[in-house]
Amino acid sequence: MNNREFGYFGEGVACEYLKSKGFEIVERNYYASGGELDVIARDESRIVFVEVKTRYNGQSLRYGRPASAVDARKQTAVATAAKQYIFDSKTTLQPRIDVIEVIVSAHAAENGGLWYFIDEINHIENAVISSPSVRYGSRDRRFN
Repeated sequence: MNNREFGYFGEGVACEYLKSKGFEIVERNYYASGGELDVIARDESRIVFVEVKTRYNGQSLRYGRPASAVDARKQTAVATAAKQYIFDSKTTLQPRIDVIEVIVSAHAAENGGLWYFIDEINHIENAVISSPSVRYGSRDRRFN
């Protein structure tokens, strides 16, 4: 499994997790100028933009939790794409940006393939909050 397939695998796990929590998956891999949104989900009152980070358990965790890869640059890109989605879709739902960490382990199968086991799912709500570069609301001219 290459990195892209591994990422899609983690996004699928995150989608199933969100569905189990009562969310409807609106879209996956939404591209906008300035960024991409892995998963867009909604419930009755919120539209949730989710950045999914998938890592192997063990060695890859030596360098920190998966959410630590969502640095200021990535937060700005996600917020920019989220604002574009809100503008394009004309949604009135309350926006929120979350991060879901998916930690898996791989085990060899008898046929030579790999089985992936989900060791942990960590849902961090409101992972990206308002800052000078990440802002929702009336200061954005598109919302006036």
